[in-house]
Amino acid sequence: MLTEFLEHWIPYTCVVLLAALIGWVTKIAAIEMMFKPIDFKGFHIGPIPIGWQGIIPMRAAHMTSVATNKMVGELITPADVWSRVDPDKLLAEIKQPLLDSMDAITQETAATIQPELWGNMPGIVKDRLIARMRERAPGAIEQIMVDVRENVDDVLDLKSLTTRKLVYDKTILQRIFRQAGKREWAFIRRFGLVAGFFIGILQLVFYLILHSPIVNPVMGALNGWATDAFCIKGLLFNPKRPKKYLGLFTWQGLFLKYQDEASTELAKLIAEEVLTPHGIIETMLRGPKSDRFYLILDNHIGRMIDDELGIARPVVKTLAGTENFDKMRTIMAERVMNTLAETMSNAEDYIAEALDLEHLLADRLRELPPEEFEQVLRPAFQQDEWALISTGAVLGAFAGLLQDVVIQVWAG
Repeated sequence: MLTEFLEHWIPYTCVVLLAALIGWVTKIAAIEMMFKPIDFKGFHIGPIPIGWQGIIPMRAAHMTSVATNKMVGELITPADVWSRVDPDKLLAEIKQPLLDSMDAITQETAATIQPELWGNMPGIVKDRLIARMRERAPGAIEQIMVDVRENVDDVLDLKSLTTRKLVYDKTILQRIFRQAGKREWAFIRRFGLVAGFFIGILQLVFYLILHSPIVNPVMGALNGWATDAFCIKGLLFNPKRPKKYLGLFTWQGLFLKYQDEASTELAKLIAEEVLTPHGIIETMLRGPKSDRFYLILDNHIGRMIDDELGIARPVVKTLAGTENFDKMRTIMAERVMNTLAETMSNAEDYIAEALDLEHLLADRLRELPPEEFEQVLRPAFQQDEWALISTGAVLGAFAGLLQDVVIQVWAG
């Protein structure tokens, strides 16, 4: 056997090197198949799809549901988020643009409800009314923000924000998992190369003993299958806690070993791309619970109008008409709601600083027991592990056939 190896050492060395390449390539393939392509590539035979879509984009809805329930439902809540925002400081950020808008809001509302009355009103009276509304607006908005803070669970739906972002833009989900696991993916690629090399030595021994052309395809398939299965089912998430093996070395699943680092990356990406100040404001004002925000707004606008009119309320109501008078607060509330959507953009920097979601979420992810932290990441590919492992086996088998060709061409 040694004589034969020395006689044909070049092709046999290539067999070992190709085995290392198999281990490396199958790991790259498994990793890339988790992320790419974003959309299904292939065709259908009837209802049967023939092709591939990255596991993470394909399972975006399921993964988002699992991750959202854990991170938004358990780790952070709307109360955690909005309780960090100081109503006074928030008002300071939006006060001037809001006041600048109040002139137009007051005039548009009055002109819409009773254009003739407003048109005939003396300018000095109009100016006085507008000035009074400008004076009262900041106090009303501050009270609105206080009410929102006290009832934030009723007006802010973080789950809908997270789901909308991650399901409709699958590239965000892709970046989150790729970036959070960058150390792990790099290790797995290196592991595939080293493991493939040693499997290649074993493969060569079997070939030199059996001299069967079936050895290389079978061992190649075993190489791709075994190393993929070991990486995905073993190295990434098992064991959950550090465990000593053979009394020589200690091992812990890579994602769990680097939980602190993965938590930092996860939190950074979620804060920058998902739970952004703009997204939170937009969800509050336009999201599924925005009707409850509007009720708070309408209540305070109505109170502001009533307080301003005072004893003149019945007279104004009679002149404008009951229906028009009731519409006045509704129209003004809608105008203020639209204005808030624009003026709140001035407060995004303050909100980002006040929320500090990156550090809040990172700290809470780090505090999770390994068993729970696993459930934040593992659903990404748990359902389709078999597909990744099977692909590794198929690629390995084809590479084994290539090894046979190399031996036949060079060794004759």
